[in-house]
Amino acid sequence: MAAAIVALRDDRADHELARLGAYDERDQGQVDRVLHSFLSGLLRTTWERGWTPADVVQHGRREFDTGVEPLLLAAIATEHRSYREDMVDPRWLDQLIDLGIAPPYTTLDLTAWATGQRIGRYLALRHALALAGFLQSLPPLARLFPAPGTTVRRTSGDRPAVPANAKMLSRIRSLLAKAEATEFPDEAEALSGKAQELMAKFALDRALVEADPAVEIPDDSAARRIWLDTPYVSAKAQLVGSVATANRCRTVMIEQLAVVTVIGADLDLQLTEILATSLLVQANRAMIASGKHIGRYGESRTRSFRQSFLMAYAQRIGERLQAATEATQAAVPAVDADRLLPVLTRREEQVEALFTKLFPNTRTRRTRITNGAGWQAGLSAADQAQLEARRQVRR
Repeated sequence: MAAAIVALRDDRADHELARLGAYDERDQGQVDRVLHSFLSGLLRTTWERGWTPADVVQHGRREFDTGVEPLLLAAIATEHRSYREDMVDPRWLDQLIDLGIAPPYTTLDLTAWATGQRIGRYLALRHALALAGFLQSLPPLARLFPAPGTTVRRTSGDRPAVPANAKMLSRIRSLLAKAEATEFPDEAEALSGKAQELMAKFALDRALVEADPAVEIPDDSAARRIWLDTPYVSAKAQLVGSVATANRCRTVMIEQLAVVTVIGADLDLQLTEILATSLLVQANRAMIASGKHIGRYGESRTRSFRQSFLMAYAQRIGERLQAATEATQAAVPAVDADRLLPVLTRREEQVEALFTKLFPNTRTRRTRITNGAGWQAGLSAADQAQLEARRQVRR
C-alpha cells in the first residue's frame, strides 16, 4: 500500500515515508534487506507478466521522477544473480547488455547505492517505494520470449536468424542516421530513399537464398515492441504499421501504454524497426516545419492539426512503401520469382501463426480526421519524402 501511495504521488506519501523512516532509524540494515527482497520479488512477477527489461525501462522513463531509473537498473542486475546464464534466453541477455547490465551482477545495497548516487537516505527510500509501486501497477503483456529461469538457453542453431550481411545493415542505419541529422530536406530524402532501396533488395536476396531446395526454411518469426513518444500515439502507431505492412510484418497497438508490437520474420523485424524509428523522427520534423507555413492564428499547433498531419503522413508513406516493395519484387527475374513465391508464402504463414498465438483477440480501430489542413499538409509532406534514391546528395 505504501509503495502504491508514493508511486501515485498521493498526499499521504510523506506520512508513509515517515513510517518507513521510523523503522529505518532502528535498523537500517534490515530495511535494506527487506527492500532488496521486495524489489526482486516484484521484478520476478513483472517477468511472469510478459515484460522484459527493455520494456520496463522504456515505460518507466515516462513515469519516473529523476533518479529512479538507476535504482531500477541496479535492482534488475541484482535480481539476475539468481539465474544461471544458460537459463536465460539470448535475446533477454542482449537487452541487459543494451541497458548496460552485464555480469558479474552486483547485489543491491540501498545504503551503498545512495552513497554512490550522492543522494540522501530519505530520497533513496522514496525512490525505492516509487519503483515498487510502479512495478506493482504494470498490466500483463504478451510474452515475446521466455522469462529467465524458465527455459534452457538455446543453442546457436536454435537462435533467431541473424542477417549474414551485417555490413549492409550497418550501411542502412548509417544512411538513416544521416537523414535524421541533416538540415537539408532534399539530402534527407535521397538518404532515406537509398536506405529503402537497400532494404527491399536485402530482404528479397535473403529470401532467394532460402529458396534453394537444399536450405530448409527456418521459422524465425518473432516479435518486438516499439515504445512511442506521446502525444499522437495512434497516428504514430499507424506510421509504424505502414512500415511493417510494407515489410511483411503485422502490428498490434496498446494505446494506454503507447507501445506497438511488431510481428514478423527476424530480418523483416529488424528492417521495420530501423525504418519506422527513422520515419517517426522525420515525420515529427516535417510536422513542425509544415506548421510554420500553414494555418492561421496558431491552428498548425493544435492537437487536431498535428494528429491529422501524422495520420495523413502515415497513410501516404504506407502507400509509397508498399508500391516500392511491389516494384522491387516485380523486378525479380521470372525464374527467381517462381522460387521466391513459396518462401514468401511460408513466411506469411509463420508470421500469422505467431500473431494468432500472441494476440488471439484483437480488434480494428478507426481514427477520425478532424482537421483538413493538417491532413493535406501531411499528404504533401509524405509526397515529398523521396523513397527512391534519384537525387544527388549535396556535399
